[in-house]
This record gives sequence, C-alpha cells and structure tokens, in this order.
Amino acid sequence: MAVIDPQAAIDAAQPWCCVPTGDLWYAVLAALIDVGEGNPVPATNELLTQVACLKCAVQSGDLPLLLLGAVSGITGGGSGGSGVTCGSGPPVAAPSGTCGIYIDTDDGTTYKYYLGAWH
Repeated sequence: MAVIDPQAAIDAAQPWCCVPTGDLWYAVLAALIDVGEGNPVPATNELLTQVACLKCAVQSGDLPLLLLGAVSGITGGGSGGSGVTCGSGPPVAAPSGTCGIYIDTDDGTTYKYYLGAWH
C-alpha cells in the first residue's frame, strides 16, 4: 500500500473543495466514471453538472455498488472492460468484459451484467 502524505492529499483536493458535503460520493462516482472512460477528473463546474445528472438517476443507496463497479472498471476487475456506464434507455450492447453496471439516465434504472445477460 502506498504511503500518503495527508497535507499533499488535502492540497491536491483543493480544486473540488466547493462540492457540497452531501454530494461528495456522487462526485467520487462521477470522477471514477470519467477516469474509467480515459478522461481526467473534470473541473468543479463540470463535475457538479455530472453530480446533478447522477443524483437524478441514482438512488443514494446504490452508490456503494456503483462505486465498486466504477473502481472495477478502472482496474479491469480481473477481466477488463467492466465498470459503470450510462446512457439513455436500457443497455443494448454487452460490456467488453464479463460484468458491468449500466445506469439508464432517463429513469434511474440500474442494470447489472453477469452470466452473459443484463439483469
């Protein structure tokens, strides 16, 4: 495990210090989705826009599962191609890996992909 300098970590987080405390886990999920898609963590205003979108589509109780899915997508989850994706309407294509999570941004439905099918 890497050793973290607490002050350096706090200093590095300053660009996002205005994210409301109640939105932090949504912001973490948004940032993980961005990173999983090969993008940098966005600036505060864009991150807050993504948070607003996620808050409309994701129940707070689903955040832990979605966060794990997003981390799995970044690390490959042992198989690669997995993680959290989102879009309008139910998922159509299978993820490139053996598992995945999809959020329908129209109504907040969360789909899980495993055993070769969306559930």
